[in-house]
Amino acid sequence: MSDTDFKRDLAEIAAERFKQGRLTRRGFVTAMTALGVLPALSRGAMAQASEIVVANWGGQGSVVVDEVLGKTYTELTGIKVSVDGGGPSPGKVRAMVESGAVVWDLCDSGAGSAMVMNEAGVIQPIDYSIVDRTKVLKGTDLPFGVGNYVFSYVLCYNPQMLDGNVPKTWEDVWNVKDFPGMRTFRKSVRGQLECAALAMGIKREEVYDFLDEDGIKAALEKFRSIRDDIIVWGSGADSENLFLQGEVAMGNIYSTRAFLLKDSMEEGTFATTFEGGVVQPGIWVVPKDNPAGTEAVMKFIAHCQDPQLQVEWFKAMGNAPINPEAASMVPAELAAYNPSSPENLAVQVIYNDEWYAKNQVSAEEAYINALIN
Repeated sequence: MSDTDFKRDLAEIAAERFKQGRLTRRGFVTAMTALGVLPALSRGAMAQASEIVVANWGGQGSVVVDEVLGKTYTELTGIKVSVDGGGPSPGKVRAMVESGAVVWDLCDSGAGSAMVMNEAGVIQPIDYSIVDRTKVLKGTDLPFGVGNYVFSYVLCYNPQMLDGNVPKTWEDVWNVKDFPGMRTFRKSVRGQLECAALAMGIKREEVYDFLDEDGIKAALEKFRSIRDDIIVWGSGADSENLFLQGEVAMGNIYSTRAFLLKDSMEEGTFATTFEGGVVQPGIWVVPKDNPAGTEAVMKFIAHCQDPQLQVEWFKAMGNAPINPEAASMVPAELAAYNPSSPENLAVQVIYNDEWYAKNQVSAEEAYINALIN
């Protein structure tokens, strides 16, 4: 299912960096227009013939409409792009379509939610005569949705708190004798059980096959074995603060938060590895009967596939390019933090939406109980 918490966290990061002056207005507009992640406008935003309305997950940022409209795509085409941060959940999209009151043209979603909306018949097929299949990672060119960015759940650590002892795998994270200190994991099952499976020696490509009913129980027992050494995080900001305040020595957090921590932690106090990370794409979906029309929104998606725009987005916020061409354009000093570089993709688990659609509800309660009881 779609990870709405991550998307809200993404908007929060963008707003924070803009307000801090670490992201220029033009850089903000370029990155956010490319990916549909902008602070919320009015939730009642209505599309018109000369306008494309992109629905995303909002955020704390408050940027004047004049500062986030009329850039990049508008400069090229004259078509206005607005953003509604009301949160395009499958239920909202379905209600709009079935009521005949569609106000969104393009929605920032996930593969799991896209599957749900496709089964409900409320989203359109992607027109791959306009959108380029070669400009997204393999497997993210779905018939009913197309990739727009990538993020990961990654292992991060503070070398100073570990006396220079570097954890290289999730097995090391579970080794509290040789790697003492508090760990942090998410207070949600997504992207977490995979780590326990890897710590038990399961191969990356076999993780979801292993996580059947018995495998889930085994993974939960693995978490229980170090429960006294875990502090859970609920939001991306929480996970960042745990490292900033020196409360944890290592843990599993969003790669976007790791991207921020590399700049805010003192030199030598923060590092990350994508070994055993869990990589997940964001997905564009187009509601049926969108006001701007199919062709207009497909052309906007195609515009967003520009690799240089995606690199600017990555530099601004840490969200990885979905276009493979962009990897070589990422500045060398940032390449190690790019989830979608070939070398980092090669060592990660590919997030399995079908597994989560089947198991998340039952696994979530059991996972929280294992960590918090």
